[in-house]
Amino acid sequence: MSENTEDRKALAAIDGEPLNEQIAYYRKPFMVLWAAIQEASSELAEDYGLSQDMAQLWVAERMRQVSDSLVDRLAEKAVAHGSSKSNVARAAGASPANAERRFPRLKDDGARTQERLLIDDVLDTLE
Repeated sequence: MSENTEDRKALAAIDGEPLNEQIAYYRKPFMVLWAAIQEASSELAEDYGLSQDMAQLWVAERMRQVSDSLVDRLAEKAVAHGSSKSNVARAAGASPANAERRFPRLKDDGARTQERLLIDDVLDTLE
């Protein structure tokens, strides 16, 4: 059985699990993210006099944008390492038939120009 076939079966099995069991796999990372958003928003509120609710919204939205960019990068990486576009779409909760619509950078298998993603800018600040 190919790795893509095994991945497809595993993704189907995960998708068939109750939501609370699926959430258990990302509950801890979410709690870390939520704590980080609260901490960052406190600094933002202090520095700019922004209300705590608005500061949390601002930080969470930027995190969502960076996370979306990270998902795009991870999709490219998975395909580059041999995963099928269909399985990449499945893992991202999209229809396999819409893989290239969900991840436009997967079109043309490398013939595209590699524009930078937001995740690249964030990672550059860590160096």
